[in-house]
Amino acid sequence: MDSSIGVIGLGRVGRSILRTYFTQPNKRHFNIKVLCDVMPISQVAYLLAQDSTYGSAPYPIQIEDDQLIIDGHCIRYLQVDRRQTHKEKYFLTELKKLNLDILVNATGVAQIDDLRHLISLDICKKILCSWNISGGDASLVYGVNHHIYDPDNHHIVSASTCTGNALAPLLMILDKHFGVEFSRIITIHPALSDQHILDGYHKHSHLGRTTAASVIPTSTNVADSAALALPQLKGKLDSFSYRVPTEIVSIMDISAQLTQATTLDDIKSLFIQYEKDQLAGIIHCDTGSFGHEKVSIDFIGTEFSSIVLMNHLSVNNKNIGISVMHDNERGYCSRALDILNVLVEKL
Repeated sequence: MDSSIGVIGLGRVGRSILRTYFTQPNKRHFNIKVLCDVMPISQVAYLLAQDSTYGSAPYPIQIEDDQLIIDGHCIRYLQVDRRQTHKEKYFLTELKKLNLDILVNATGVAQIDDLRHLISLDICKKILCSWNISGGDASLVYGVNHHIYDPDNHHIVSASTCTGNALAPLLMILDKHFGVEFSRIITIHPALSDQHILDGYHKHSHLGRTTAASVIPTSTNVADSAALALPQLKGKLDSFSYRVPTEIVSIMDISAQLTQATTLDDIKSLFIQYEKDQLAGIIHCDTGSFGHEKVSIDFIGTEFSSIVLMNHLSVNNKNIGISVMHDNERGYCSRALDILNVLVEKL
């Protein structure tokens, strides 16, 4: 636990990274030294301890002055509002004192120039983003292309997106063994925090409609996310999304046209082999429960990137259909921590 880590942004992803980390005692390979957000420390502790989706934290959380004590680990908390210049200067000064190796940015809104500025100020050596930041040095999907990480040239790294992590491993398998000519991906995604309880203003007006009342069609960057990890598929992928009034677990329907023909048995055998070997812990082949179908809530808390519904695979010569579910918070944050470990190992 020599490597020092900071986390800025304690929304759903930032908090889920912490919860995932502290519920995996055998995977604690680094030292989280600081957490940063705009909220008062009491509200941070409250939201970490009480979660409406996953329940109460399975470990104690306490506050002592500006320290959060999570499962016995003392972590400095810095409250910052970047709109106030004097607080911003204090924030950067205090961050620099901590000698961070890696800063995890889970805000989803940072600009590349601001992140490069942090590195130039020696605030940290590397930055890991929880989204595909424009201008970043690499977008890594664990199990797919994390091996391309180059510590000499990759300083601002993305852990891709939740749907990107779900899609890329499956496309990698299909393209490696059969070739992918084209794929159309439909995601059915739980509501996100920028949506509204009641109709209101949103820069994308359809997302301003009442979240609980409608299935809302919208765009998604899952095709772009997958192509960043699998550049040979750029221009061969198309995607669309529906936001639905559920809390967690996303669904993905993948239709692909392959270069070579295959059979249902071959596809099933291939996925099972990858589940056991190269992508163990990343993909899971699910066959239901006692002969019955599972529903999305049954996959809450699962750490797989992709859960393939094996009963709903379809193959017709060169055409394939795949139905996938994944916990879009816990699964994604598990892979983000895997990428963080890749960075830590090569410091």
